Formats: sequence, C-alpha cells, structure tokens
Amino acid sequence: MGRSYWLLLTGFLASSLGTWIYRLALPLLVYDLTGSPLGTGLVYVMEYVPYLLLGMVGGVLADRYDRRRLLVLGDTASAAVTLVLAAMVALGVGRLWPIYLVALLLASVDPLYQPAFRALVPSLVPAERLPQANARVHIGEHAVGMAGPMAGGALVVAFGYQVAVYVDAGSFLLSALLIALIGGRFTATAGRARGRPGAAEGGAGEGRKRWSMGADLREGLRFLVRGDRAVLTTAIMSSACNFGVWLLLADLVYYLSSYHGFTPGEIGVVYAFQGAGAVAGALLGGRLVRVWPPGRIMTWSLLAGGASMLLMTVARGPVPIGLAWTGQFSAAGAMIVATATVRQRLIPDHLLGRVLGTARMIAFASIPLAALAAGLFEAAARDAYAIMVFAGLSWAAIALAVARSPLRRLTVGDVRAGTAAGSAPPSESPPPDRG
Repeated sequence: MGRSYWLLLTGFLASSLGTWIYRLALPLLVYDLTGSPLGTGLVYVMEYVPYLLLGMVGGVLADRYDRRRLLVLGDTASAAVTLVLAAMVALGVGRLWPIYLVALLLASVDPLYQPAFRALVPSLVPAERLPQANARVHIGEHAVGMAGPMAGGALVVAFGYQVAVYVDAGSFLLSALLIALIGGRFTATAGRARGRPGAAEGGAGEGRKRWSMGADLREGLRFLVRGDRAVLTTAIMSSACNFGVWLLLADLVYYLSSYHGFTPGEIGVVYAFQGAGAVAGALLGGRLVRVWPPGRIMTWSLLAGGASMLLMTVARGPVPIGLAWTGQFSAAGAMIVATATVRQRLIPDHLLGRVLGTARMIAFASIPLAALAAGLFEAAARDAYAIMVFAGLSWAAIALAVARSPLRRLTVGDVRAGTAAGSAPPSESPPPDRG
C-alpha cells in the first residue's frame, strides 16, 4: 500500500482510539455526577447532532483545502479540547453544561474530519488496491471499537478520569504527528489523478477568488441528486439499513439485561462477536469487490444480514446470540466495503469530500429516529422480538430494492475504472443544472 497509506491508517486508528476513550469516559463522568440515565444519554445525543449540522460543511472543506492538513488540524483541535476537559476534571467542575459543551465540541470535529479522511484514501493507493485499503480501514475501526472502550474503562478504574483524558489527548496528538509525516499537498483535482501529492494545483479548487459555501454545497448536492444515481442509491440504502439495525442496537444492552439477565461479562461476549463479524465481513468484502459486481454484493449482504436479525428471535444464551450478531456484522462489513469503493470510484475527485460528507449525513440521520422509535415501542409493548422481525424483514425489503436499483448495472470493471455505464466520464464536471 505504501508508506503514506500506512501513516494515514495508523494515525486514523490512533485518533479513533482517542474518540472511543472519551465516548466511554464522558458518559461515566456524567453518570458519577448525576446518577441520571437521561443525563448520561444526552452525551450520546451530542455525538449525532453535529453530523446533521456539519456533515455537508465538512465535505466542502475537504474539497476546498488540503485534506492532509485538515486531518492534522482536526486532531490538534481534538487534543486541545480534551486538555480543557482534563483541566475541568482537575478543578472538580460539578456543573453539567461545561461537560456537555466539551462533548459537543469533540463530536463536532468528526463530521469535519471524516470526509477529508475518506477522500484522501484514494489519493494514496492505486485504484486496483482501493477495495483492500477500504477493508483495512473498516477492520481497524472495529478492532479499535472493541479495544477502545476496554482501554478507556481500564484507565478510569485504575487511574481516574484525568489520566484517561490525558491519554485521550495524547492519542490525538500522535495521530496529528503521523499524518503530518505524510508530506505533500492533497487538495481536490478536477480529474481523477490519484496518488500525486500536489496534483491539485491548478485544478478545480484553485483560482476561485470568491468562495461561496452555498455554491459549493449546491454543486455537491447537484451531483448527488442528478449525477450518477448509483451514488445516491448507496446513501438512501445506508440510511434505511441504519434505521433497521439501530432498532436493535439502541436497546441491545437493555434487551440482554432485561430479557435474558446477562451479566456485564456475558454482554461483553456478545459485543466481541459483533467485532469479530465486522472484521470477517471487511476481509470478505475486500475480496468480493474484485470479482463480484458491487450491487450483487450489497443485495446478498442485505439478505444475509436480515436473516441474521431474524435468527435473534430464537437465539438464547451469549454464544448463540453472539453468533447471530456475527452474521449481521459480517454482512454489514462486506456491504460497507463495497459501498465505500463505489463512492470513491464514481464521484469526481473535486466533489469527493462534499458528496461523501452529505452521504454520511443522510446515513446517520436515521439513527436517532430508530433509537427513539425502538425506545417508545419497547416502553409501550415490551416486545423486542417484534422489533427483530421488523428489522430483519426491512433488510430483506431493502435487498429487493437494491437488486432493482441503478446499482444493478455496475460491473467490476466499472468500479475499477471509476465510471459506470450511463454516467459521465470521471474527468468531466458533473451534469449542468437542468433547471
């Protein structure tokens, strides 16, 4: 993959580790201060609001400025905010609003960070290695997703919140250093030239003396809506999938504790199976994208994931339930790799950050709705199994829709070449506004 890719991936995983540490430490801190589940839950709400508000803005910045520098600035900003939190802990701040403000500021970095990161990956690897590069990112994310909460919990128990927060800040600074070592400029290009630091100079991002955020947002939205319909389909599909699976994930701890009486250790076993499934799915997806059309991968992954959620209705015990989740996360992992590869190859480079940021915003918008719907239904009916059936059938319905969508026309060659039948060649600008 090359030195630059490994520096980027290592830095990204270090930053992700820091994110997971504060995602555990902050709710624990709030719970210790208030003892309120509502107060603790508000910390998680803070994590999704910025995606809805800043997802598109992050995409514009990724297309306007050096993507590598944006990542360095994002990690540096996260470290600075985290050090403020450490000072608050040291001073014994007992009010909640400063802690919520810190949570909001930290969460606001991610929607600005992610589009730049996702858009930078294709610049560092050859086109034919992009599926493997995406698979390694997904594998690393879920490996850190398993290790991060455990590391954060161990630090809090052994050394207290302040030390955990200092380690958190250190992880962000390490990420900034590693990404800074990549060197070169990685601004957006009008064409699809990949892997050439500084190739953007003279491209679409240069020479505009007057910058209009609104115009940039409209340009990205125009491509998403009127450009290659396969890209828009992936955004809608991801949002629908997230709604279905988060009906289960939002109340998973409650379900395992209330319905089955699992201990924290047994719940940890279920989550470990999830992580293993995600890693296996990413490995499988990286291989399948090279030989199967992406639409077929997504269709079969959706059917397999839906079947796994239906199996949850009859699974009993930590291992059987964990195995059902392994199937679901494996299917999701393969689908995510295929989806990321399609987007990175079909979106023109000068629009890549904006379209990826907007697609991510669309995908995440359904998560709070699903969590609210699951909570209200469980409180009213107390029937988690009905939710499982609905979620499984919803993924099967999405699979049928994908099989008949614009994704069905994509071939392996289309994705490798970065163009799809019936779409504009990648070197061209997106279709003009047809009024």
